[in-house]
Amino acid sequence: MNRLRLNNAVIKYGEIIAVNGVSLCADAGEMIFITGANGSGKSTLMKGIAGLLPLTSGTLERTQRMSYVPQIEEADRNFPARVSEIVITGTQRPGKFFYTHDDKQQAQNAMNELGIMELAGREINALSGGQMRRVFLARALCGQPELLLLDEPCAGLDADSHKILFRVLRRVLSGGCAVVMVTHDISDVDGMPEAKIITLSDGVILNA
Repeated sequence: MNRLRLNNAVIKYGEIIAVNGVSLCADAGEMIFITGANGSGKSTLMKGIAGLLPLTSGTLERTQRMSYVPQIEEADRNFPARVSEIVITGTQRPGKFFYTHDDKQQAQNAMNELGIMELAGREINALSGGQMRRVFLARALCGQPELLLLDEPCAGLDADSHKILFRVLRRVLSGGCAVVMVTHDISDVDGMPEAKIITLSDGVILNA
């Protein structure tokens, strides 16, 4: 089942073309790595897929059950919230005004799976970059997404956290979620030899 279909997408910042004619498709259980040098358009493409940036032209079709994890540098560390409070917000839906017992259980399960249960009561401004990445991934998992978008999730992770991340990705892929992941480190793809790899340069896909 198709989770994402992007056709001939163009995204501009003023007169600057950041993404130029990109097409890609992700089916249930499929993983796509997006690689390329800094400034190649990777994060802009992800924001376009997530709906945070409008397409100048082209078409986008995707499931509504989507979770997006941005680069942690974009997060507001001064926001007064504990880890558990951040994670459970992943269960929110339009028109939903309170958390259920199931929501709380989902949050606990996600924190356990990411190995951050001991951080549940900690303020997010006290976390390391690697811990923050796991917190926001746990939040994304609470949404039980059919499409998971990850922008540089491995940056700052130690070896153990890296293993945990890829174990979680294999689990969600086996459940039918599609995953699109931006990485600047090509060695990340070694853990997923069956994944599709797309390389961007100046907003254009170099490999079909």
